[in-house]
Amino acid sequence: MQVFLLASALLSTVAYAQKTSAGYDKNATFSNYKTFAFDKSGARNPLVNEMIVAAVKRELTSRGLTQVDDNPDLRVVYLAASGFDLQVASVPFYTVLNPAYSGLVSGATSTTWDVTTGTLVIDLFDIKTERTVFRGTARDVLQRAPSADMVADAKLVSKPINNGIAKIFKKYPVHGK
Repeated sequence: MQVFLLASALLSTVAYAQKTSAGYDKNATFSNYKTFAFDKSGARNPLVNEMIVAAVKRELTSRGLTQVDDNPDLRVVYLAASGFDLQVASVPFYTVLNPAYSGLVSGATSTTWDVTTGTLVIDLFDIKTERTVFRGTARDVLQRAPSADMVADAKLVSKPINNGIAKIFKKYPVHGK
């Protein structure tokens, strides 16, 4: 009986691994980017939205960028797929198989890809060239559809969001301090 209880306790605490991926435009000179600004919010829950903004800001400022209100070098755009699967446009530099969507993104042949529920997508858009220069995804970040309790929802996803964003930005071409 004790063996059964121990085995069931171990099995019930197993969590599936979060999958992240990131890609960037190899022709972009990331050391030239000095400032960034956020686009409109990309999460329905304002608490989750603040959490995402804070984590991305932490990662970018640790790499020497400064958040500004006007005339940024980069615009941060993100989507949090918490309810329904979404489609987003592909970017030409991003040609790797990504577990967060079904299919292979290829800028020359494909215009959109499916983002599965529970995925966070972060794009950095170069204002001058009008191109996405960095895209990161974290799958299994948003562990359930939104409920009526926004505080409980935010608490549930706090650690996965922060860990996922940190993993994404490890692949950013300029390393943090």
